[in-house]
Amino acid sequence: VSLAVGKPENPELVPAVAFVPIQRHLRVLEMLVGAFARGERYFLLLGPQGVGKNRITDYMLSVLNLEREYMQLHRDSTVQSMTTTPTINQGQLVWEDSPMVRAAVAGRVCVLDEADKAPLEVVVVLKSLVEDGQMCLPDGRRLMRETPPGPVDSNVIQIHPNFRLIALANKPGFPF
Repeated sequence: VSLAVGKPENPELVPAVAFVPIQRHLRVLEMLVGAFARGERYFLLLGPQGVGKNRITDYMLSVLNLEREYMQLHRDSTVQSMTTTPTINQGQLVWEDSPMVRAAVAGRVCVLDEADKAPLEVVVVLKSLVEDGQMCLPDGRRLMRETPPGPVDSNVIQIHPNFRLIALANKPGFPF
């Protein structure tokens, strides 16, 4: 498999990870890199807790020199937390784009960890992004894979063609 190595604008977003080449990890890595090379955009790595899903993903992004935005989902994740993040700027509370939105706009890879813990309403928003290529943001903007024909709408943000989303999930059952 041949795949171009990225040229990051923000090298601090490229993961640095120690990786021990275990045969099972190498097979998953080969499949993942192959899917990247074919131009696939959305991935789900499903496996038992603690088998190395994060490590495989981070190693691949490190080798390919690709910038990563990371979000950990949980049972209290909301649609708002998927799209905006509160930050303090000069003593003021400011709502900024979430890591997933930043990744979509900048053409980075978004890693969504613990996707199996996300509530249904969050899964529905992710499904819209993955299947329909669009996602509405709380401020009225809309991420779209393809911009609609006609006059330019300033509320439509084109999803960067290099955007990729990797969801990591644990198999249901014990211990959770």
